[in-house]
Amino acid sequence: MNTRKYHELFRYLMGACCLLPDEILFVDNIAKWCEANGISETDTEKPFKLISRNSGNFMMIIKEDVSFTAMEERIRGLSIRGQLNNVSLDRADLLNTDKKKLAYLFLSELASKFPDIQDERLADNWAFDEMERLGFFKS
Repeated sequence: MNTRKYHELFRYLMGACCLLPDEILFVDNIAKWCEANGISETDTEKPFKLISRNSGNFMMIIKEDVSFTAMEERIRGLSIRGQLNNVSLDRADLLNTDKKKLAYLFLSELASKFPDIQDERLADNWAFDEMERLGFFKS
């Protein structure tokens, strides 16, 4: 999936989370971009990476083409982690569009940088709370 067609979604999410909406960079491979810029990252399929800039601002690095497999692996991880909280509700089922899946992945990457969020389940919870606040689940 080409993520550039969701550029306005990412700008919206950046602004909604008090980040500069234009601090977005699309790249072919986040791990290679990070290596070239002296940043540690080994996941060659990583769809998003939030980095801190020298200016004190943050930039979201976005993989331009995200494979269906890579996206579904991450959503499956959400489903597995969710079973620890509730086996009768799979929040991954709420991510029933590409837009919702990308928003979740974007927000969970952002949440993983918060000092008080130290595991993926907390990042999942924060991402879903934000998605609810921003109206992603309204019928």
